[in-house]
Amino acid sequence: MRKFRHLPVLARLFCASFSVESVLAQDRPPSQLIPTSVRDGWVTVTPPEFQGGINNPLKGYRGYKKDGYGLLERIYIKWQDIEAGADDTVERIIAHTNRITEIKGRRFEDLNVKLVPRVYLDWNGSPGRQHWPVDLHTFDYDSPEFQVRLQRLVAKLGEAWDNDPRIFAVQMGLIGYWGEHHSPAPTAAQRRLLTEAFQKAFKHKPVLVRHTDPEFMAAGFGIYYDTFANLSREPPDGQRDQLPWQATNVYPDIWKRAPIEGEVEYNWQKQRASAKPAETFGRTPDETMKVPAYRHYMTDKIRRYHASYLGWISGYTDTDREALAGAAELQKVFGYRFVLDSVSYPLAVQPGAKMTVKLTARNTGSAPFYLDWPVAVALLDPATKKPAWSAELNGIDIRHWLPGEDWDSAAFVYRRPAISYQAEGHAALPADIKPGRYIVALAILDRQGGMLPSARFAIENYFRGGWHPLGFIGVGVPPAQAALTNVRFDRPDFDDSLHYKVPEKLLAVTTPPAPPVKAVTPWKADPNIELINPWRSWTLEGRPPDLDKEVRFDSSVPGAASKRVIRVAGEFGRRSSLRYSLGKGVKLERGRYRVAFRVRGMPGQSVDFEVSDSADFDAADGSSILARKESIPLTAQWEEHSLEFEISAAIKDQASLRFRLPREVSGAFELTDPRLKLVK
Repeated sequence: MRKFRHLPVLARLFCASFSVESVLAQDRPPSQLIPTSVRDGWVTVTPPEFQGGINNPLKGYRGYKKDGYGLLERIYIKWQDIEAGADDTVERIIAHTNRITEIKGRRFEDLNVKLVPRVYLDWNGSPGRQHWPVDLHTFDYDSPEFQVRLQRLVAKLGEAWDNDPRIFAVQMGLIGYWGEHHSPAPTAAQRRLLTEAFQKAFKHKPVLVRHTDPEFMAAGFGIYYDTFANLSREPPDGQRDQLPWQATNVYPDIWKRAPIEGEVEYNWQKQRASAKPAETFGRTPDETMKVPAYRHYMTDKIRRYHASYLGWISGYTDTDREALAGAAELQKVFGYRFVLDSVSYPLAVQPGAKMTVKLTARNTGSAPFYLDWPVAVALLDPATKKPAWSAELNGIDIRHWLPGEDWDSAAFVYRRPAISYQAEGHAALPADIKPGRYIVALAILDRQGGMLPSARFAIENYFRGGWHPLGFIGVGVPPAQAALTNVRFDRPDFDDSLHYKVPEKLLAVTTPPAPPVKAVTPWKADPNIELINPWRSWTLEGRPPDLDKEVRFDSSVPGAASKRVIRVAGEFGRRSSLRYSLGKGVKLERGRYRVAFRVRGMPGQSVDFEVSDSADFDAADGSSILARKESIPLTAQWEEHSLEFEISAAIKDQASLRFRLPREVSGAFELTDPRLKLVK
C-alpha cells in the first residue's frame, strides 16, 4: 500500500477492497452450461454475462491499441490540406481521408477502427501554425467572404463523410485555437450558420461541439470536452459555461442525442495544484489505470456525464498487465454495454416462413448507441460455425436502449437504473433454404460498413467473427435438442477478425489537380505603418450569455480608413471585455506608441481601454498594464480617441488591447478604425 500513501484515507480503503486480479481472473474458458428451456414450441436461452471489458467500436479509448482497448482515432485536419481554394472539389477531402485512415500500413477498415475528424484553422496562435487556404486572409473569422466559405466547406465535408463508413462522428472545430471555439469563440451569427450547415450536411453522423452554446444544444449536437474530469471545473464551484455545470444544471439530457467525449488533460494535472492529482485521477494514464481510487474517480465522471469515449487517457501502456486490467474496468463503463438477459426463438421454422426472435436487453454502460446499426439473426452451420443464412431483424432499434440516469456519486449507482428492454424482431427465411439443424446466432452489424458483424453483446456465448450462438433450431423439423452442448465459445473481448468494408469508389479517389487560385497578399505588421491586423478578429471575453459580437461594414463612418465596424450588444454582465491580441509573433519593441480608435455607444456609459502585456483576461492586472485610459465616454455619434504610451522593457507575453465594457447594463458598444504604430 506504500504507493497510495498520498491518497485520502477513504481512497486507501477503497484501494484495499479492490484488486486488478478480479479482472485478470477472466483469463479462463467461458462456461458451457448455458441455461436453455423449451416450452410451447419456443426456446428460451439465458446467456451468462461476460464479466470483462469488450473492445467494442464507437466507445472507450480514443486511440487505437494493438494489444489493448481502443478502436477510435481523432485526427486534426488542416483546412488548407482539404481545400486549396474556393473552387476546389470534394475529391480533395476524400483523397485526404484515404491517406489518413491508416495505421502502420493497415487500413482503418481492416482494424475495425473509426475516425472522428476535426478541421481547424489555428493551432494555438503561434506564428506559422495557421492553416487558412491561400485565398483567405489568415485570422479572418469575421468577413462575409469567410462566412460563405465556411458554409461551402461544411457542405463538402458532408458530401465526403456523411456516408463514409470510416467516420463515426464529426467534431465541428473550424473556429478558435485547436478548433475549440475560443480565441475567438464563434459569434451568435456564426453559431446559427454552423448549426444550419452541419444539420444539412450530416444526416447519418453525430456532430460534436466544444461548448454548450444554445444554438448547438437546440440542434442536438454532442460535446467534445477537452478538460474532462478536471476538478476545478466540476460543480458547484466550476465555471458555469463549461460542460460539468451545464450538463448538471441546464442540459441534463444532451447525452441522449449525441456522444459526450473529450480529453483527460494530464498536463493540467501536472502543472496546476488546483487539480489535486492525488485526490482525483493521478498524473498519467498508467496511474489512472493502476490505482483503484483513481479509476473510481474517473468512473464517477464517466457515469455522471454519460461519456462514450475519451482521449489522452488512452495513452496507457497496453503491454503492462496491471494497466490493461484497469483499462478493462473503465472500458466496461464507457459508452454502451448491452447485456442479453434472455433470447427466445421458435424451436422449428419452415422454409420461406417468418422467423421471430424475442429478446430482453439491458444497457449497463453509461451512454446509448448512436448509429443506426441493426441486430441480425443467422442460422449457422453447426460444423463450420459460418452463416448459412442471415438477415436484419426488423423491429429492433438498439439506439433506444438507454443506460441508467441521474448518477448518485455517494451511492455510486444510477438513481434510475437501466431498465430491461423487451424487443421483438422478424426476418423472412428464404424458400430454398436447406432443411436441417442449425445454430441460431445474433450479431450487431455495421450498416454503412457492408453489414458485417462489429459490436458485440456482453455475453459469454460468442464465436470469433462476431456472432453470438444461442441454441439449435430446426428448419423443416425440430432438432433433437435445443441446448448447445460440446460447443466451445470464443472470448468476445478481443476479436481481430472483425472489420468493415469501404466502397471501392471512395478508395479509388485520388488528389485532384489544384484549381486556379488567386492568393491574397499576406498582411505583415510594421511598427512604422500599422500593428493592428485589419483581418484579425477581436474576441468577446467573459462569455456573457446574452451579449454578442457582430461585424458589419459601414462606408458612412466619417474619416475612417477602415469601414469595418465591430458591434457588441445585449446584456453586458459584470466583467465582459473586447480584446485584440497582436499575436505571438508581433512584438512591441522599446519606444513610444500611439493607439487611436473611434467608438460610440450608450450615452451616459463609458468604457475603459488598456494595453497590457498579457493575452489572459484575468492576468491583465496592474502589473501587466502598459497603458490605460479610463472612463472613455460613449455618445450616439462616433468619437475618436487616442493614447500615447512608452514601452521601456521587452514584452514578456504578447501585447493585447482591451476595452473593458460597461457593467450590468443593456445596450450596445461599437468600435471602428483601430490603429497602432510606433511614433518615435
